[in-house]
Amino acid sequence: MNEKVVIIEDDKGVRFFLEEALKDEGYLVESFDSYESALGKIDRDIDLILMDISLPGKDGLTATEELRSYNIPIIIITAYGTKKNAIEAIKKGAVDFFVKPVPLNDLKVMVKRSIKTKELKKEIESQKKEILYADSFYSVVGRSQAMKNIFNTVEKIAKKDLTALITGETGVGKEEIARLIHRYSERKGDFVVVNCASIPDNLLESELFGYEKGAFTGALQKKQGKFELADRGSICLDEIGEMTPYLQAKLLRVVENKEFERLGATNKIKIDAKIISTTNKNLKEAIKNGAFREDLFFRLAQVYIHIPPLRERKEDIDVLVDKVLLDISKDTGVMVSMDKDVRELFINYSWPGNVRELINVIKRASAMCDNNHITVDDLPLHMKGNYRLEMQYYSDMSLDEAISSLEKKMIEEALKKTRGMQAKAAKLLGITERSMWYRVKKYGIETGKTEN
Repeated sequence: MNEKVVIIEDDKGVRFFLEEALKDEGYLVESFDSYESALGKIDRDIDLILMDISLPGKDGLTATEELRSYNIPIIIITAYGTKKNAIEAIKKGAVDFFVKPVPLNDLKVMVKRSIKTKELKKEIESQKKEILYADSFYSVVGRSQAMKNIFNTVEKIAKKDLTALITGETGVGKEEIARLIHRYSERKGDFVVVNCASIPDNLLESELFGYEKGAFTGALQKKQGKFELADRGSICLDEIGEMTPYLQAKLLRVVENKEFERLGATNKIKIDAKIISTTNKNLKEAIKNGAFREDLFFRLAQVYIHIPPLRERKEDIDVLVDKVLLDISKDTGVMVSMDKDVRELFINYSWPGNVRELINVIKRASAMCDNNHITVDDLPLHMKGNYRLEMQYYSDMSLDEAISSLEKKMIEEALKKTRGMQAKAAKLLGITERSMWYRVKKYGIETGKTEN
């Protein structure tokens, strides 16, 4: 047995008694007379902390709150008069408390159980990481069928000489999928991104194709364009829908012939670059309006990938949250945890900014939260407000009314997802078709579909 236990107790006699008792059980024990003196010795390798609530300096209640992010089980020792504070410590993360004089046999059982629970949690966290990696594809994560289909497409086409057009709302991760295609292609050159929306029209041409010295006023020396830099690699034309008709015509020739001329030059430059385009616009609509060339569209979209918005693939939210929290812990060296209420709020939120918004919300909350634990109070006001309103909505009902209201919402949501198919909705909710039929009748829900 190599489990490490830290005892924080200012009473020398009690401290010695506890230390000897736990050493007899085979634990590696260190004891201290204050939280401050123990702090330098506390790390994530500690298996359990046994701490008096009344200490010189910071008390056990404050210490428990500060140590919450360490994920170390804490057992509080208290005199009878401070039992109320010990219960408060439980709320702040302690696993149990004992009133002095400490019943030794009970304490030994609790220490053993708490350490075992910590080991199980560690194993679960390890399994969660394995699940996370199983749901990821070259670090892009998602467990929804839509994302699995995208991963499958990427795997099939990445090494082939095909163009790819990736569409989707702002923030869904179009550039990440473009990078994924490049990584999986195993091309030797660089991944080069050009944002067609952020570069002025008069500069975009020289940015794409480069120029010779003296090609125009201010061209003091030769410059390579992005296509040239992407040779043997990939070029991502981000927000291709913003490109002007003039440049669309020039781009069409490059896509067709894999060659171009620098501005001011006469010789052609051959390139071998995988061309990937992204847009949040409806290019088929733009073609109808004469804003985008149809022939260019078909040449850019030999492979077409659409990324659905996050609100349509909510099964990806949990795995995305785990990925962001894992990235934060790698960057900062601090493990950030999150309340279950926050995760539930995330599932029910519409995410107009998609994955980008989710990442930014978590990063902001991780910086704002206390003790590296994210709660609803750490979220932006517009998200927190929706949650509070919903809680207020349910708090005004009896328990039966609240359950019925939630049940009706879930059924309506399931029917929406299955386009009114009650059998499929029942399967989605894990209930029988008969139960579904009964509840649809009970709540007067319009399914919009008749089933035989």
